[in-house]
Amino acid sequence: MIRRIKYEEGKKKMAEGIRQLCSVLSCDGGVLVNGSFSLSAMETAKELEGTDPYMDQGIRLGAQAIGEINTATGCGTREGARMMEFLLSVCEKREAAGMNPVSFAGELKHAAIYLSEAVRSRSVSSGNSLTELVRDITKNQETAEMVLRGVREGELVVKESMYSHTKLEIVRGMRMECSLKVGAPGKSGQLSVLVVNRSLSSFMELYPLLQKLGKKGLFILADDIEGEALTLLNANVKQNRLRVWGMKAFGAGRLKDDLLSDAAVFTGTKVFDGRFPFGFEEITPDMLGKAETMTAADRYAVIGGETDSPDIRKRIAEIKTRMEDPKTNYYDQQKLRGRIAGLTGAAPVLYAGGDTKIQSSEEKRRLEYAAAYVQTIEKYGVFRKNDLDGMDGGSEAGKILLEGMKKSISGQEISTWLLLLLLQKISGLMGMWLTTGAVMVSGGYDREDLELMRRGVDIERLRG
Repeated sequence: MIRRIKYEEGKKKMAEGIRQLCSVLSCDGGVLVNGSFSLSAMETAKELEGTDPYMDQGIRLGAQAIGEINTATGCGTREGARMMEFLLSVCEKREAAGMNPVSFAGELKHAAIYLSEAVRSRSVSSGNSLTELVRDITKNQETAEMVLRGVREGELVVKESMYSHTKLEIVRGMRMECSLKVGAPGKSGQLSVLVVNRSLSSFMELYPLLQKLGKKGLFILADDIEGEALTLLNANVKQNRLRVWGMKAFGAGRLKDDLLSDAAVFTGTKVFDGRFPFGFEEITPDMLGKAETMTAADRYAVIGGETDSPDIRKRIAEIKTRMEDPKTNYYDQQKLRGRIAGLTGAAPVLYAGGDTKIQSSEEKRRLEYAAAYVQTIEKYGVFRKNDLDGMDGGSEAGKILLEGMKKSISGQEISTWLLLLLLQKISGLMGMWLTTGAVMVSGGYDREDLELMRRGVDIERLRG
């Protein structure tokens, strides 16, 4: 790999890239990217990158810092850009005046830690202002109220709608995305539940268990139902010899395994494979799960039952641990929230409407940001902008950060968690820029690289 390196000039170019990104992201509203409005720093950065690799490096670094804030809070693009642009200007002036950049970077780090503690101590509950904070994101009073109601009902899940209007639906019970293979759509009372993590193709495998159940109802959730099992189960159901509903779980890999395991925990059973440690003929009715109610449709099922068992609480705690893992991105967190909603038996779903597919996607993203913002406020509270006037920065660097916080907050209140991340991420990026001695970028491929590329090797991944 051919590398190019610049010292002072490269650092200045990197600052130009950061400033260019901030000037776009700090404006009110979304940014028009490829025909649709985007609130994502990473999407905007890709469109801003040009022919100067040193400026592009600054654009990417700035977008990455703001993107990390977005991932944790669902918002903060505009606030992060404004604070970043202000601090960059201050750092450039201080460095030009002869201040030791390494020393100033250390002062910024300690000032950020000091102010973070002060912000935490002044955090308060949101009170009546929460609706206004959410409305600033949704741009609509009605949808803001829907978001708040959904979050208070449980772990809110946002999906695109095929209709032009946005609506909130609250499902009682565990809603599972699955395809109806056996039986007809409808509702039923108490049922036994069999969860299988492989395809069912042999009717004779299930026959001993069906005999033990007799006329009792059975709900089967499997990796798939096919062949002889599908044909004979449907034939017996149509002739009223069996009360069976069979569904194929959607998804693949870990996502499907998680769905099956959640359903087993919710109904009080385990996931069977029919082979180990015993076959289906050895399963007794008391080993099966229990559902108080069941609603089956062509593309989903809702089962109701006990939601306060020790196994369910343990399962939810495991999912929350995954959600809080820094490696879990924002979109995976949304999927995990959906699983928690199912296990708690209250699944609020907000369907984002729009006249076109693009509008529906934009509305979905906006509502996801609003829901994430509400969740951080519910957990960490809000910080009032007026409280900044009574705070002591403790040092010259602290006073600079205080001024940056004032410039970044446009309203009277802000999520405490968002403000803490602004202090941490933006001051960290500025510290990195201050201590940068040289900027190295890729300048093309040498002969060895070209040969490896012809063999199908991913050079960028290999060389980092």
